[in-house]
Amino acid sequence: MTELETMMRAKQYIESLANGKNPLTGENVKDDDIINNVRISRCLFYVSGVLQKVIDNGGEVQKVKSKKSQREEFNLTDEQKSNLKPDKFSLSSSKITALINDQIDTEKMKKLKVTTLNSWLVSIGLLTEETTPIGKTRKIPTSDGEMLGLSETEFTDNRGSVKYVIYNTNAQQFIFDNIDSVIEFAHNEELEKINNR
Repeated sequence: MTELETMMRAKQYIESLANGKNPLTGENVKDDDIINNVRISRCLFYVSGVLQKVIDNGGEVQKVKSKKSQREEFNLTDEQKSNLKPDKFSLSSSKITALINDQIDTEKMKKLKVTTLNSWLVSIGLLTEETTPIGKTRKIPTSDGEMLGLSETEFTDNRGSVKYVIYNTNAQQFIFDNIDSVIEFAHNEELEKINNR
């Protein structure tokens, strides 16, 4: 018998008891039996309903998501850091951030934000900010960034063209090698937010 079948059987037994019947024989139990107590009967119907939800979910109990405020600050173990490997293709900062966040349980821990990674790259002089002709701010590689392997590329679709920065294998490895500095930067950024509330 599978676990799901066991749950279905348990639900049948609980429903029989809630209806004042012996689940093995189908006979009504005596009126003064504890099973016929209204409060017990309601509890049994409640448990039957919970079991039905689990059965409807394929036998899986849904995990309760932590509130964002209850999640741990972003961090990586030594093993998770060693799992970070650069791609042979150039990647955007959002893809690099996704590779880093793949190492953590995002239900329990806050993700590293792309904006945090980009701000760290600005703080160490690999990116700089420029204002576009329409007044928007965007990040572009500095000469040091270009020497490391950052470059600009352009993506065009039916809405027009968008320029963005990509990171070659060497630049990705640099970020992974300096992940402790990125984590410290993220923690300091979080502290600043809390202090400015």
